[in-house]
Amino acid sequence: MRGLKDKPHGAATPLTLGDLTKAKGLVRFAKALNASPEDMVRVNSIAKKYTAENPGLSSIRVGKSTSGDFYDIKNNRIALSSSDPDIFSHELGHADRLQDSSTTYKSVLKGSKFLNKMLGAGAIPVGGAISYSKVIDEDNRSSVLKGLAAASVLTALPNLAEEAIASASAVRNSTEKLKTVAKLLPGFGSHALHDLGGAGTYLLFDQLTKK
Repeated sequence: MRGLKDKPHGAATPLTLGDLTKAKGLVRFAKALNASPEDMVRVNSIAKKYTAENPGLSSIRVGKSTSGDFYDIKNNRIALSSSDPDIFSHELGHADRLQDSSTTYKSVLKGSKFLNKMLGAGAIPVGGAISYSKVIDEDNRSSVLKGLAAASVLTALPNLAEEAIASASAVRNSTEKLKTVAKLLPGFGSHALHDLGGAGTYLLFDQLTKK
């Protein structure tokens, strides 16, 4: 991971979740992400709680990111763009559920995310082509567009469910639950808007063709 490394004897050492239960690891975390003393206290408390409940999480790498906050399921690492403890707890919620999940379930998440992305990216050209195509019978256009909308929704559900569960975990582990909800809700809304955007576009074309 970028950022959270030191180099004893010239060798890079990634920061792990287990390191965040100790003072030395917290200092590295604070320097990399400009964490406040209050953030450091909460991050330490969250790290201790998760590693106590699931010792297997101790080896998860934690690194600085310049492209948002996420749990890298392939490489089993957490990327953070800020020191926000609630975001940290949210990503740990993902790691706690997915680190030891089956290969089949991970494939379902990866596959559904890819299909949802393709359906979303193609919503305008495909929806437009179907709406004005002379090949497709007018009576069937609505069914095709609604079918694509339904497929877009179905492929969005697995990952949206994971987002909701991770947020619920962060709220459960928070001492200021309302503030945590208020902080995480916009992120979930952004995920939902993005993942369900394709479905909305197909339904919009369906309404336009009817008019």
